[in-house]
Amino acid sequence: MMRKNLVGLATAALLVGLFGAAQAEDSGSEGPDWDDTTGRLDPAAFAEPPSTSRPHAFWFWNGELTEAELDRQLDEMQANGVEEFFIHPRQGLGGEFGVTENDYYLSTDYFDKVEHVVEQAADRGMKAWLYDDLNWPSGFAGGRTVRGGEVDGRTIEANPTYVPWYLTPIAADVPGGTTYDQPVAAKDREGPVDDELVAAVAYRKAASGSCVTNGEARGVELDGSSARELEPQDGRLSWTAPAGDGWCVVQLVQRPLLNYHPDLEPDEPYVDMLNPKVTEKFIDITHESYAARVGEQFGDTIPGIFNDEPGFYNNFPDGRGGADSRGSVAWTPGFRDYLTHNAGYDLTRDLAALWYDTGSDTTKVRVGYQDALSDRYNEAHTVPLARWADDHGIALISNPLVEEDLGSHRLIQGGSWFEMQREYQLPGMDLIGGLNPSAITPKLNSSVAHLFGRERNLAETFGAFGWDLTMEEMRRTVAWEASGGVDLIDNHAFYYSTDGKRAFESQPSEFFQNTFWPRFHRYADYVGRLTEPARGATPVNPVGVLYPSSSVMATGTPWDVRGFAGNGAALGPVDASWTGTSNALLQGQLDFDYLDELALAGDEDLGVDLEVSKGDLVLRDQRWQTLVMPRADVLSLEALDTIEQMVRSGGTVVAVDGLPSKEADGRDAQLRTRLEALFGTDPLHAQKSQKDHGSGGRAVFLPDRSELADVVRERVTPGVTLAPETSAVRVRHVRRGGDDAFLVVNLSDKSVRTTADFDVAGVPELWNLDTGDRRVAPVYSKSDDSTAVDLDLDPYEAVWVTFRPGAHAPGRTPHLTATNAAEVTEVTDDLRTTLVVEEPGTVYAVGSLGDRQYAAQTEVTDPMEPIALGGDWDFRFDADGASTVTRPLRSWTDLDPDFSGSGAYTREVEVPTDFLADGRRIRLDLGDVRELAAVSVNGDAPTPLDARPYVVDVTDRLHPGSNTIEVTVTNTRTNQLEHSPRASGLLGPVKLQPVRVVSLDLQEGAEVTSYELSVDPARTTVLPGGTATVRARIDGVAPDTLAGTLATQAPDGWTVEPASAPVALDSDGRRVSHEVPLDVSVPAGTAEGSYEVKVSFSTDGGEPVSRTVTVRVSNAFASWEFDTPGDTEGWSAGNQVSELTVSDGVLGFSATGGDPYVVGPNVDVDLAGGAVVEITMDSSVSGQGQLFWATTDGGFAESRSGRFDTVAGTGTYRVPIPAQAAGLRQLRLDPLSGTGDLAVQAIRVLPAG
Repeated sequence: MMRKNLVGLATAALLVGLFGAAQAEDSGSEGPDWDDTTGRLDPAAFAEPPSTSRPHAFWFWNGELTEAELDRQLDEMQANGVEEFFIHPRQGLGGEFGVTENDYYLSTDYFDKVEHVVEQAADRGMKAWLYDDLNWPSGFAGGRTVRGGEVDGRTIEANPTYVPWYLTPIAADVPGGTTYDQPVAAKDREGPVDDELVAAVAYRKAASGSCVTNGEARGVELDGSSARELEPQDGRLSWTAPAGDGWCVVQLVQRPLLNYHPDLEPDEPYVDMLNPKVTEKFIDITHESYAARVGEQFGDTIPGIFNDEPGFYNNFPDGRGGADSRGSVAWTPGFRDYLTHNAGYDLTRDLAALWYDTGSDTTKVRVGYQDALSDRYNEAHTVPLARWADDHGIALISNPLVEEDLGSHRLIQGGSWFEMQREYQLPGMDLIGGLNPSAITPKLNSSVAHLFGRERNLAETFGAFGWDLTMEEMRRTVAWEASGGVDLIDNHAFYYSTDGKRAFESQPSEFFQNTFWPRFHRYADYVGRLTEPARGATPVNPVGVLYPSSSVMATGTPWDVRGFAGNGAALGPVDASWTGTSNALLQGQLDFDYLDELALAGDEDLGVDLEVSKGDLVLRDQRWQTLVMPRADVLSLEALDTIEQMVRSGGTVVAVDGLPSKEADGRDAQLRTRLEALFGTDPLHAQKSQKDHGSGGRAVFLPDRSELADVVRERVTPGVTLAPETSAVRVRHVRRGGDDAFLVVNLSDKSVRTTADFDVAGVPELWNLDTGDRRVAPVYSKSDDSTAVDLDLDPYEAVWVTFRPGAHAPGRTPHLTATNAAEVTEVTDDLRTTLVVEEPGTVYAVGSLGDRQYAAQTEVTDPMEPIALGGDWDFRFDADGASTVTRPLRSWTDLDPDFSGSGAYTREVEVPTDFLADGRRIRLDLGDVRELAAVSVNGDAPTPLDARPYVVDVTDRLHPGSNTIEVTVTNTRTNQLEHSPRASGLLGPVKLQPVRVVSLDLQEGAEVTSYELSVDPARTTVLPGGTATVRARIDGVAPDTLAGTLATQAPDGWTVEPASAPVALDSDGRRVSHEVPLDVSVPAGTAEGSYEVKVSFSTDGGEPVSRTVTVRVSNAFASWEFDTPGDTEGWSAGNQVSELTVSDGVLGFSATGGDPYVVGPNVDVDLAGGAVVEITMDSSVSGQGQLFWATTDGGFAESRSGRFDTVAGTGTYRVPIPAQAAGLRQLRLDPLSGTGDLAVQAIRVLPAG
């Protein structure tokens, strides 16, 4: 095993060895050239990534622009590895925040600056991308589309009717035999934007009850076949209902959306996305003006233009459309005729089905409306923009709003996500407010690119992450995005200015105003290497996941489908299944693409030629071996045709969480009959089933997701299989030419040790994202069609594992197949290996060359005791006038809570001569660092450390006797700008840790048997009468089979299942791993306290190894009592809170802003029976609190939260978590909605009830 992020090994052998010696590259073994001509992986481009693969800057033009400052900022970008940028007009443009931006935007001086910067970019070889509006969303041209104004010296006329429109229902109960006599519910407004009655329709009620609920048009089921359209006379509607049953009259009224305004533009109206004349005017104002000024650079210096978050905002979840538009649907004048033409009949007459169940045609009407809406949206907006871009040789970039949930797709994008994205040449997404690893955004975005054959896809990233954004979090985030298929990172944002309010507008700036800016070039290199191998590559995703378009269009009503605010009882479960299924596959390293139901149906509007071939779904050079269907309540028969064809030809479909019962065009009975024939179970009462069909095809229904990954893995070539399994790792597989590349990403904050078995035969290389170096993997084993590689991944680490046929001679590349050393730094041609060992004991190595096996082992007796660098350090802020203080290591916030910048820690350390003995390497381990470190020893050049582990090799920098260690630490700007005293500085503990370098000459025919045991977790909590699961892991090697017995010993009355277990692992000289889940059951009535369970393993005749599990018995699933001073028990400051402290049994902190919260550690709680979270805390003020929970179905969200009223003084608050199939993973406590002092005595997760 190896840790590849250790910095600073200085001897030649070890420098090369760590990421480049042991076969860094075989001399003369490059094989064919790797470049864009061959299409193969290019090691040179990986080492020095081109600008297109490095991060692009989202450059906020938010100040008073001068050519000199613009040029200076271009210099800054280039000096730190950024060669491409987006010109983004933003609030503050022109000089005065909130005042000058609208007038200055598109002015002659504005275009003079654009022209200057584009000329500068051309001269420098940079790329200048455009952005098509002021702030966002796109389309309003800084207000000129509706209000008119000046654009580069020409006058634009106003068009007040170009505002958005919506259709809203007004309903009234009409008892049988009575007369409905009411005025038309349309208001006369000032100007040309009056309301208009589109239709008034009377329906007989299908049951007793009201069709009005709390003044809203919803309630009892209506009989759609009884619809009678009413005609107004003199502004009134008068109609007498037939005697007998009750009736409901629904007025459908067209209204202008006047309350919604583009973000940061409270005085500017938005625009009608369904009116092609609006887009025509928008293009004339914006795009043609850019073309007139800089059009000669289109397609060269200017590659594309960014279109940001257009859509329908009438029923926006946060209510900004106003009370009148809540529950409405998107509309435009004359849309009734369009609907009639699109549907082939007067669909508007039946539109009450959008808000009510109107019988058998409800689904058909809803799908028909959303389908027409998507068509019109594309015709009116995206098609004209895309054609203009294409005609001018640039790419149109998309960035839809709220990708994360299906309800938002319907509310904002019209219900057909893929159809809405079809025209864009460069699909885009954004990641705003923080990383939620359960979000499906990157997979959705990359699936758009793969479905429509786009070469790349973009992620606008880090907006509103806050000034506490660290370089480690940046690296983790972009690695997560890349693992999901993203291959172009747009860093949001590079601020022209952070003066005044600008610093708090979607912060942070990752530009020169940020403390990490001097190291940004290191991040830029990292991003370039993260994305470069995938550029132009073919994705190899074995699974297709159904995107349930018909369900999105037809499930739920505008009243209950609220997007990110919740999607109601109907669409909510569909959305939860979609995201939960996606994560279940990704956590099992089963990569996939979303396949739109419309593509399966052969929908002409989508224009995707998806075919079935030999059981696979095929599109161009992509093949999906299995289709997974998350819960979809609605499905078209046309899509089912393709699914059936896939199964008949030998393919596999796996449905999970439920089967559809409604057909998109109302053919429900046919759908149910065919689904029952396909799956062998009734869709209305589906039971777990598996039905095999001819040619080896199979259809499986699973009532939940617990077995999903295992079932799918049996039917596909997964690309990679991990042993032991871990949900923390994501894997992306791409193919370039004849080369295969796998991006392996550890998303957890803990190290992950696993063996990755890749479905490729060959010599694996490890490509290092930090250095650009590559080396043959030092530990791997081969079979005829796969290669197993040992990986030891640091927290948040990412690595490319590549296979390049021709780069290394098959069978002539020496390597190890197993070792228990911490690192392998070299394997020579004669199988002499150099290892790094971290603890005393037996160290072994087993190697292979051709068909011959070699082995050796030795005993390491060096105790490797560290030198602890506790006690006092000299500390000084890097600030004028700062004095030096001597103190123990801790956060510097007690000296200055608002300081942001750097501080230097210095101390002397006596190093004994024998501490530097031959055969030792010395590491300086800094422990906890907040956030960047630079290490200098005895005054030498500092070594930068950007992320965990903060460890550097200092062997050759030390000498016997007195040595000076200096550590400079840099924190974030949140302390200074947001007055959030986030823990900062060198927190430690710091130590000099020796490790042993061991050389072994491997001997042919030698045999090794060795094994280790570990348990996870080593500490756990269980309820009296409950059960906790502990995983025992055996790692080892044997000449043939590693065989032995795992045994347990528990307190009297306790049971462990299994109490013992035989273990037999086929090793054959390879390192093997095996996990045994142990269910530890505690008798009811067991007293609260800590107990020990012993786990041991031994082979026949071998020495046993044992580990102890500490089991805490408590009356809670999980609890945090804060009874150990200084131990936050995994809770950390999240936002706008002071440093957390623990003393006197309380977790103490202050809320310093309007959105304070703390975040808990990872937990694993089954929520099948629900739970209650109990919080006991003292608050200095009253206010409103909120508890968020993340589950296996998704991260923190409003829909996964509960509110409570915080009272001044001590209180206990109980927040229920509903019963569900998902498991609880994490808690977030927002104790107040303002400032105050908090003291939390306990947080407990209790059984429901």
